[in-house]
Amino acid sequence: MNRTNDIQKNLDYLDLDLNNIPEILLNKIDNAEMKPARDYEEKKYRVYKYVPISKINIFLTRANRLNSIHEKCKMASHIYSYLVPEGEEGILKHTIFLKMIQDMNIEEIEEIEEEQKKLENVIPFKVKYRENYLWQIYYSEYSESYYMLAPVEDLDYSCLFYLIKKQIQYQKTGKDELIFVPISYLDYSKKYYSKSQISDIEKYLWQFTKDWPLMYEVYDKEGNMSFQIVGNTEVYEKVISTYKVVLKTNEEATKFYKLIKALFILETEFPHRYKFEARIADDRRP
Repeated sequence: MNRTNDIQKNLDYLDLDLNNIPEILLNKIDNAEMKPARDYEEKKYRVYKYVPISKINIFLTRANRLNSIHEKCKMASHIYSYLVPEGEEGILKHTIFLKMIQDMNIEEIEEIEEEQKKLENVIPFKVKYRENYLWQIYYSEYSESYYMLAPVEDLDYSCLFYLIKKQIQYQKTGKDELIFVPISYLDYSKKYYSKSQISDIEKYLWQFTKDWPLMYEVYDKEGNMSFQIVGNTEVYEKVISTYKVVLKTNEEATKFYKLIKALFILETEFPHRYKFEARIADDRRP
């Protein structure tokens, strides 16, 4: 099969007609609207949300995935400029997009679709999931909008093309869908804990488990937030098990913080009198 046939087969799969591009992909949004905050830490996913397919603006960037968010935004252009070859630069971008289409892997997109179907009702026990980093979606407080920043030099475009396919479906059917994704470059809301309290919890749990926990703010489909802590600890003669703590209210969060702080003080201030061991309940309810 030649290159042209590969491209057309993949375009047909996406239901993307380059001669009649869906309006949802033609919104000419300027990258100046993204305006990321300067103090975001860029290598941790702290927040997971269900985000409507229709609310995500798609941008392609010439920056590498490992570049800073500011470099990515500076070198980003709305997908419109890659779909419509206007001028010399537009022709170059369009050629890049066609190469991405040619390299598209339909099986990987279908795997994402199956994964998102499972995530419709069940949030993963560990919160994060396989290759969740590929989404590269973040929220701009300036424009109050979600953006996908897809590097054009990436090797895996599956999340990008899954989103394009779903947005085209949305425009044709009017049926919106939610996807469960990490929100890049977004800090904790501090609704339950301050930054210092979160650092304290990490320290306290390490004292009891000898493992640094991962902590997330997770929002359900209705926008309700829970603070979820995931870590590992030895349970029996070097047998390691994963634990999870889910805190759904301020009251639960305060109670948990005061408890582990008290236990930490007792064990560190009076080590000869108090020694606490971690025990994990056989309960995987959310």
